Amino acid sequence: MTMMKPSHLRLLLVDDERLARLELRRLLAAHDDVEVLAEASSGEEALALHAQLQPHALLLDVQMPEQDGLAVARALNAEARIIFCTAHASFAVEAFDLNALDYLVKPVAAERLAQALQRLRAELEPRSSPYLSDEHRVLLRRGEQMALIRLGDIALIESRDNYLELHTPQGVFLLAGSLSRLLPRLDPQRYQQINRQALVRLDAIARLQPGDDSSLQLQLHSGPWLTVSRRQSQALRQRFSLG
Repeated sequence: MTMMKPSHLRLLLVDDERLARLELRRLLAAHDDVEVLAEASSGEEALALHAQLQPHALLLDVQMPEQDGLAVARALNAEARIIFCTAHASFAVEAFDLNALDYLVKPVAAERLAQALQRLRAELEPRSSPYLSDEHRVLLRRGEQMALIRLGDIALIESRDNYLELHTPQGVFLLAGSLSRLLPRLDPQRYQQINRQALVRLDAIARLQPGDDSSLQLQLHSGPWLTVSRRQSQALRQRFSLG
């Protein structure tokens, strides 16, 4: 059966401040394909409404009495798409760890809200491929800075303890997770694991040269030389028809 793209973005607004909810409604009114299903003023109410209405996403405030937005996100786990809306940018790092779809800082700008909604539309698009597209945006952090990075701009991914370092033209960013969890979502025609700790985007490779013990060394367009394991060296030789 063919998946149909939803005709409306069905949203749940969650904020303990009535004026904040009214402002979000005002901004959302500019988008014809958005339907606000309901509003919640507490975390407990948000969880109950989510279970009842099954929205496409929550616009979720972070600071609320009793059960805050981060607790709501943890309770929903992977069952919900979440766009955090808060006056406190310092929560961005923890929201990042909860794999939020986006993170908006109050007062929410109309342009940033439009970008977040576009990300939601892309997330809901039916996919013919199991792999993430080059246009997929990833919410990443560098220190206290957060940025939305296009997947196709990530040249190198290196494992560092419980995080991944993603090398991009904008710098090196962090993503919570492991290579083993990320690999199945990446197109093997575009990405190649080169050793236990790293994988590269194939079109980011500038040079290949022999290393020690039948292994290869590769250099990325961005500069660094990397050592390829013997096993992956063999895979790269076959991929690039090297003797």
